Amino acid sequence: MTRSNLLMALLMLTGIIVVGQLYLTIPMISAIAAEFSAETQTASWAGTAFGFAYACGFLVFGPLSDRVGRRVVLVAGLVAVGLATFLLSLSADISQFLTGRVVQGFLAASFPPVALTVIAEALPLEKRAFGISLMSFAFLIAAPLSQFFGAGISETATSIMFMLSPLYVIMAAALLMVVPRDQRAKPSAAGKPHSHLSEMFANAMVSTSWLAALTVLLGFVSFQVGTVLLAQDGGISAQTVRLAGLPPLALSLFAAYLSKRWTPSVTGRVGMVVAALGLAVAVIPGAMIAASAIISAGVALAVPGLIATIAGAAADHNRGLAMSVYTFCLFVGASVAPPLALSLSGIGTAALFGLPAAVLLIAALILTLAVSRRAKAHSLQPATGER
Repeated sequence: MTRSNLLMALLMLTGIIVVGQLYLTIPMISAIAAEFSAETQTASWAGTAFGFAYACGFLVFGPLSDRVGRRVVLVAGLVAVGLATFLLSLSADISQFLTGRVVQGFLAASFPPVALTVIAEALPLEKRAFGISLMSFAFLIAAPLSQFFGAGISETATSIMFMLSPLYVIMAAALLMVVPRDQRAKPSAAGKPHSHLSEMFANAMVSTSWLAALTVLLGFVSFQVGTVLLAQDGGISAQTVRLAGLPPLALSLFAAYLSKRWTPSVTGRVGMVVAALGLAVAVIPGAMIAASAIISAGVALAVPGLIATIAGAAADHNRGLAMSVYTFCLFVGASVAPPLALSLSGIGTAALFGLPAAVLLIAALILTLAVSRRAKAHSLQPATGER
């Protein structure tokens, strides 16, 4: 196995166990409530507490990796996650557990944006697009795998955290051996190698892709929560619906090919429209299994498509921050989804699945307008040899 292939394998495996923490507690809410003698509504914050801290952490660790290096942040972050997960296993009450989830989520944010940037910088040019697709697949497959694990194991939440804690340290040691040593950032014209957020907000391709990212996991997780709610009424099997959505996630592996054929932004927008279609299908009685497959297919194209769009549009000195804001937006959407879905479920299935579908379509339209304006602006400028 070549060094680059080993690097990808380790990053994917680590991505599954890191990102999986976001979804792990979804099927375990009742078990968490029972373990700590807490209300179910309180226990449901185990996922949201992790998710918001996770999203906020992206804004810290991506820019930090631009300054101190990818390898340092990646390895040190995983060691810290392992320690936080071990301490979480010692929680004596629900307050300690939720506080621990906040800390765990914040530290876990050190992995995804830095891993994506490592792929963009360390892999050979011909492997980068496929590497992004593989990493996206790992992030996506973490959702059903972690939920299958959480629903299928009889251990308590704290026992599960204890079992998982060594894995992060082991992966940190393995990545230390294969991630390339960090290079000093080259100074910009102003003599500072730091990222500039305002510069990226002025880049319509980047900023509208961030907006689009807000909607992708909002729709995906809203469907997952809706599945649990409908299963409680006895109408469907949640595990069957999750299983139906698993194979289509492999479409993310073909996103690199489609991005070359269609461009990354088209791939992302097609995925968003397909996901919205799946949410619309979910409104039809008895169509949850078909909806699960369609939504997974759409998300499998949207996530790598948007990643590649941002990676290509951002400048070298801003790429770490660009990826951080992207993942921040992606998982803010995932964190908002559970309470939003619970609220919309009281109105009806059409609202539960229809609102996320509408938001996805609006974001896809806005991104389309940005692409059109950029193409028009370039057509009016003389050729400069730039991308």
